[in-house]
Amino acid sequence: MKHRKDAHFPTSNEDAAKLDSICHLPIRPIFIMGLHRSGTTFLYDTVAKSFPLAHLSLYHLLYFDRLLTNKSHGTEQRDKDRLNRYFAANGISDRNIDGTHIDADAVEEYGFLLRKKSGTFKLNESNTDLFACLCQKLLAVQEGKKAVLLKNPWDTGNAKKILSYFPNARFIYISREPIAVLNSMLNALLAYLEGPQDYLETLLDNGSGRSGYRTGYIAWVILRILRKFLGRNITARLARGLLAKDVARQVVIYRKEITGMPRSSAIEIDYKSLVADPAATMRLLEPLLDIPITATGENIEVKQRSNLNPALQNYEETLSGLISNMT
Repeated sequence: MKHRKDAHFPTSNEDAAKLDSICHLPIRPIFIMGLHRSGTTFLYDTVAKSFPLAHLSLYHLLYFDRLLTNKSHGTEQRDKDRLNRYFAANGISDRNIDGTHIDADAVEEYGFLLRKKSGTFKLNESNTDLFACLCQKLLAVQEGKKAVLLKNPWDTGNAKKILSYFPNARFIYISREPIAVLNSMLNALLAYLEGPQDYLETLLDNGSGRSGYRTGYIAWVILRILRKFLGRNITARLARGLLAKDVARQVVIYRKEITGMPRSSAIEIDYKSLVADPAATMRLLEPLLDIPITATGENIEVKQRSNLNPALQNYEETLSGLISNMT
C-alpha cells in the first residue's frame, strides 16, 4: 500500500535541533505487560484514562520525528487531521483484526517505533537511547503528565533487562485464561487473512514501502491463498496447533517472569476482574504507581467477544497439556 500524499509523514528528523531542550525530563516508564491478545489494549486505555500519564498514540508514533516541532509551532492538530484524512482515504476505521477503532488519538505499541528505527520490536541495549527519547518527547508534548504509559507485548519476558536499563520503571501485568488468549489469536488470524491490511502496512512501513517487510507480506499472500482455497473452518483447525504452541510458550515465559519480579516494581491484575470492575482495578494500581487517580473509571466502555471458535471446542485440556509440558 502506498501512502497518501496528504499524510505528510516525516522523512527526516525534524526535531534534531530541539532534543537538547527535553534532555532534563525524567524517564519514568510504566509498562503494560501481557501476552498478545490478552487484553493489553483495553488495560492500556483504562489506565490512560484514569491516571495523569502521557501515552503513545498513532499521531505520536507516525509523526515521531516532528512532535517537538509541531508542539512549538502549534501545528499538532494539522498533522492529526492529515492522519485522519489518510485513514479515511484508505478505508481504515479499525484495526481489522479485532474491530478496535482507529484514529489519530488511538493508542498503539511502541514496538512499531522500535522496529522502524532499530529493526526489532523489543527493547534492548542498542535502542535504549531511542526509547528514552520517546519517553521524553511524550512528556514534552503532553503537559502535566507524571510518567509515560507504554505497552508492547513483544517485551513480555524482557522485564528484568528493561529494569536494568530503567530502574524507575513500573510494570502492570495482565493475566487471562490461555484458552481465551488462543481464541482471540485464532480469530485475529482469520480476520487478518480476510482482506487487505492497510493499517498494519502503515505501521510497518519505514519509508521503503513493502520492501521493508517483504518476507511478512509474501507470507500473508500465501496464507491468504490457502485460506481462500481451504475455507475458514479447515484453516482454523490447521492453525490452532501452531498457535496453541505459541500461546503455551508465551504463558510459560509470562509466569516465569512475573514470579521473579520485585513487588516494588510490578503488579499483576486479572482480566476478568478488570472487565467486571475497571474502577476497582485502577485503585489497586495507585500504591505501585505512586500517582493519584484523576478519573474514577466508571465510564470506561467494556467490549468483549466471548464466542469460542468452533475449532477450539473441547481444546482447553490439550492447551493445558502443552503448557505443562513446557514448564
